[in-house]
Amino acid sequence: MSQSNDNNGTTTTTTPDSQAPHTHWLVDPALLQIPAGEARVRELNRRSLLNAQPDPSTPPESLKQDWTSSLIPHLTLLPIPASALPPNPHPHLTYTYTVQPSHCNGLRNLHGGCIATLFDYCTTMPLGLVSAPGYWLYLGVSRSLNTTYLRPIPVGTEILIECEILQIGRRLCSLKGTMRRASDGALLATCEHGKFNTDPAPSNI
Repeated sequence: MSQSNDNNGTTTTTTPDSQAPHTHWLVDPALLQIPAGEARVRELNRRSLLNAQPDPSTPPESLKQDWTSSLIPHLTLLPIPASALPPNPHPHLTYTYTVQPSHCNGLRNLHGGCIATLFDYCTTMPLGLVSAPGYWLYLGVSRSLNTTYLRPIPVGTEILIECEILQIGRRLCSLKGTMRRASDGALLATCEHGKFNTDPAPSNI
């Protein structure tokens, strides 16, 4: 909604057309050509990586970089087995990540804020396994992100970030994440992530 004043001091309020197509920097009609599943998640990752590592000629104002941008280049999505996909009631996937010096605190352990940001991004990606127009295609927004830190994660440590859909409906979903040390499976941190679906009506996508 916007307001403007004319020369007579009259205020005019303009409301966007609710039927106009919505846009999202990560989602466009081309994404719908990729079926929900591993291929769609990999395309979402590809788009996120391009945004995190843009062409030098890209105008800065057109970028959508955020706290996640420095982490994404160091994430690798492992192959997703068929048993992890729908109709499994809890679709899941796993990323690998190696702790970078720039992501550490003064003790050279992975910073707690980075752990939460990794969970925020990674636990969202299983939604690409089930999304459809009007149903989590825009990946929603966070309502809660509860992280428990169990062990320090020193620089250079390779970790597995396991992400799972616990429950999903039209409006709300509950996601789970765990971080484990790749070398021995030791549990390092856990996360409970609640999201709200922000998709417009399918006809507006």
